[in-house]
Formats: sequence, structure tokens, C-alpha cells
Amino acid sequence: MTIESGGGVAQRRLLVAILAILVLKLVLYLLVIPAHSEQLGPLWGIGPADNYDVIADNIRHGYGYRFSPDTAPTLMREPGYPYFLALLGWLFGAGLTAPIVANLLLSSCSALLISNLGRSISPLPWAPQIAALLFLFHPGVAVAELRSGVEIPFIFMLLCFFLGLRRALRTERIRDYLLAGLVLGLTSCIRSTALLFPPFLLIYHWGKRRSWRSLWESSIRIAATMLVAFLVLTPWIVRNYELVGKFIATASVGGVALQVGNYICTHDDGKKGFHERDVEAARVRKQLAAQLGYRFTGDYYQYFYDPRDEISFNAELSHRVTEQYLHSPAIFAKCAAENLVSFWFAGKTSTSTMLNVCIQLPYLALALVGIILGFRQADGALLACLLLFVVYTIAVYAPIHAQARYSVPMVPVLALFAAIPLARLCERHFAKQRASSLDAGAV
Repeated sequence: MTIESGGGVAQRRLLVAILAILVLKLVLYLLVIPAHSEQLGPLWGIGPADNYDVIADNIRHGYGYRFSPDTAPTLMREPGYPYFLALLGWLFGAGLTAPIVANLLLSSCSALLISNLGRSISPLPWAPQIAALLFLFHPGVAVAELRSGVEIPFIFMLLCFFLGLRRALRTERIRDYLLAGLVLGLTSCIRSTALLFPPFLLIYHWGKRRSWRSLWESSIRIAATMLVAFLVLTPWIVRNYELVGKFIATASVGGVALQVGNYICTHDDGKKGFHERDVEAARVRKQLAAQLGYRFTGDYYQYFYDPRDEISFNAELSHRVTEQYLHSPAIFAKCAAENLVSFWFAGKTSTSTMLNVCIQLPYLALALVGIILGFRQADGALLACLLLFVVYTIAVYAPIHAQARYSVPMVPVLALFAAIPLARLCERHFAKQRASSLDAGAV
């Protein structure tokens, strides 16, 4: 059997496995878990998430992009996922069933994309299949699939961006960088975390070539990537400017996130858990909005009757926290350090946090070994860029706010890295089996 035909067999087996997992999850998610949703929901946050479904319902009923018919149009969420949910609601009706099925289909497609990327991460034949399965069986992915949250669509689009980036890195053609920028723009319409990542690629280019001329050429390609990404976002940017008279490229929720992270960090007395402090931060935020004279509704998030108030209030929150950090860099360092840990492990309760530790530590340990082994291979370009993306993402969340569910989009990258040592173990195991078989045949 040739290598190509062996690879084809492996891909078919992976496809069968993904389909089997898809069917199993459909049965679990739509028949078994709903019977226990009340017990699971408070622990894992299963169900509607971050009010994306609320915006979607208002879009679907003709009220526009807002949280309720009587409040102002909002800039709090990027537009891609609410419109996607609105489309699902229009086609299949309201509720969690359609988003869950859509999440399952997208996560299955994501597993295939991970397998594709795995062939560039490691030459070991088992690595692509192991990476795909590590992703599908990660409990954080399962929780994300059960929510009408943005994580699974974001993961799918992020993997599409990585595929485009891989091609651009290989060819160094400007048109491939433009295509990667197009996908990045679409990804940022769903969640904007990755939008400013391309400039970080200059670190990779400088480390690879150490030439100012090469760095300049790479800068031009990356600038083109960013330009296309912002062109994709232009309708949203124009809409936001017409509403508030300011340049808002993605979402306006940054001030809220900064205040939440700061409050959780600075009010840790050892008695109140993560979730309790989160709720307290919302109460403080609500009281502040009332003291400042804003007209709004809502408890955790404040929904305003003038979109300019939404921007103004977030700016005020950002200003207050930033001033505190400037006056006390030690507090900033403490909060950033805590967020580095919270990004991987922090859950709503101590129980969920401990479960996150038990789940994440093996993935992180295997990924670390995989990174070391992976860089010993001849072509580490994609691996280096994925590692840069993990560092970049953590750097985005560390100064602001972090919890374990924010690390779910990193699971595909962890799975790709973790698959390398596991694939090597599989290779050694089967090599021993083949050697034993040959020895037995010789006897």
C-alpha cells in the first residue's frame, strides 16, 4: 500500500469516527442532557450565553440590532453571530435546538480542518487524527456546543484563517495574504479577538530571516492583510459611526470587561468565589451608571436608551480602571498574573474550577511536550505561528479579564500540539507490534 492510499484510508476512518461522534452527541445533547439541564446549567453555564440570542430575537422580529424593542441599537456585540442566530431562528424557530445542531456541525467540520492542519504540524501519520479527536472530546468544547455562545463558530472561522495563513506563509504571494485578510475580517465579525494578530507575525518573519529587507516585505504583506480585514468590517464601522459619531471597529464592551476583571482581582478576600465577585461587579457597575445619570435597563449588562451612552459608560469604566493601574502598577501586575491562570482554569464555582484544572493540565502538559518535539522538525512555520497566536490571545485577555471559557478557542491549537507526543507513542507502539509479528513469522 502506498503512503497516499494509506493516508486516504486514515482520512476515511477519521470521517467515520467524526460522524459516529456527531450522532452520539446529537443523542446526548438533544435527548439525555436536557433532562439534567437544571443541574448542569448553573455549574457550566449551559444554555443561552451573553445575550446573543436576545439580539437575534429582536432582529428576527424586526426591531433591529438591540437588546429590547425600547432600548437603543447596541454596539456591545460583533454582528456576525447574532445575525447567524437570527437566520437559524427564522428557518427553524426559536430555542436552543437549532444552535446546538449548528454547533455540532461546525465542530465536526472544525475537526476535519484540524486534521488538515495536523499534517503540517507533524509528519507522524497518527497526528492529524489524534488532534481531531482530542478536540472533539475536550469537555470545554462539549459545553460550548451546548450553548448558544460564540465559541464554536469562532473556532471554525479561526481554523479557516489558519488554513489561509498557512498557504500565505508557504507561497509568500500577496494574493494569499489578501485572502487570509478576507477570512480574518469575517472571523472578526463573529469575535474580534484575532483582529490584531497579523502584526505579531513580524516576530516570526524576523526570527526566520533576520533581514530588514525581508521584514519590510513582510510588513507590506501584513498591512495588506489588515487592510482587507478592516474592509470586511467597513459596513459595521460605518453603522457604528452613524450611531455614535466615533470609530468603533468591533464591539463596545471593553470597558465592562476591564471593570469586571479589575473588581474580581481587587476584591478577592478568600471568602467570595469567582462568580460571587462577578455578580458584585455587575451590581457596582449598575449603581455607577445610575449615579452618573444614564438612562438604562438591565442588571449584569446595562442596556441604554441612547447608543452614545453605551460608548460613554464603557469609556468611563475604562478610564477609572486604567487610572488605578497607572497609579498602582503592582495591582496591574497582580491582576494580569491572576488572569494568566484564570484564562485556563477559572470557573463559576470552586468545583468547576477544579474540574477545569483536571481537564486542562493534561492538555497543557502534552502541548508543551509537543511544542518541544515539533520544533525539532524541519518545517515549524505553522507551529511557530500557532504558538504566537496563543501568546497573543493570552496577552489580549491578561490586562482585562479572563476565565476558562475564554480559552476554549485555544483547544484546537492545544490539540494540534498535544497530538505530537501521542502520535509518537502510537508510532512506537505499532512499530513494536510489527517487529513482534515479523519475529513470530520468522520463527
